[in-house]
Amino acid sequence: MQTKPINQLDFVDGELSSFVSHLETSYLDQAKGAFIVTANPEIGFEAMQNPRYETVLSSADFILPDGIGVVMVSKLIGRPLQSRIAGYDLFTSLLDKAHQKKKRVFFYGAAKHVIEQTIERVRRDYPGVEIAGYSDGYVKDQSEVADKIAAAKPDMVFVALGYPVQEFFIHKYRHLFPQAVAVGLGGSFDVFSGNVKRAPSFFIRFHLEWMYRLITNPSRWRRMLSIPKYVTAVLKHERASAKPQYTGQVKDQSRHL
Repeated sequence: MQTKPINQLDFVDGELSSFVSHLETSYLDQAKGAFIVTANPEIGFEAMQNPRYETVLSSADFILPDGIGVVMVSKLIGRPLQSRIAGYDLFTSLLDKAHQKKKRVFFYGAAKHVIEQTIERVRRDYPGVEIAGYSDGYVKDQSEVADKIAAAKPDMVFVALGYPVQEFFIHKYRHLFPQAVAVGLGGSFDVFSGNVKRAPSFFIRFHLEWMYRLITNPSRWRRMLSIPKYVTAVLKHERASAKPQYTGQVKDQSRHL
């Protein structure tokens, strides 16, 4: 897949359908694992503040632009991404593939009642999916969950712990399930289970999901500040990177002019 860099991170430059097709033929059908990050502006900004987190994200096989803020900043710096690829849309697309191909899937994250409702819906709407196992996100010992995933031998692992926890988890334990496509999905289980309502199609079509979330949950306004913070930080980094760098050798030679 073609990628374009934004502040040290290489984002997939393509459409959801082409990305899923690539995953299917090059990874799922080959029993080859992958670490997928669905990065919104909050994740991008956190990576700029936290070098350890940036290293974890850089180790991923794919970083998707999950947020119109990421696409917007890509255009501002002259490396425009084709489209946003939402984590939730990737989640449901991969469930479709798992249903069609009878793939084994492990679900990890969210509150106990949310994960149980998620599993109920998967069994109802995607009966071809083989549920390899599941765990809520409040288990104290993550290594126990990792061992449980390893024993289940899944083809896909969906981790909905929120950033940066989900990315650190996949990065740390992916060697235990090397055959699995592992994706960090944030709050996708909450939406999928019906506990949180996704924005209506109008807001999605015009890239205004952030506005819908702010209207329905005003307490999120602090999180929304991540968009301008991310844009500002990236533009500042780009300006700094564009400044000419003079080597010591050139400086030494200039003294003799």
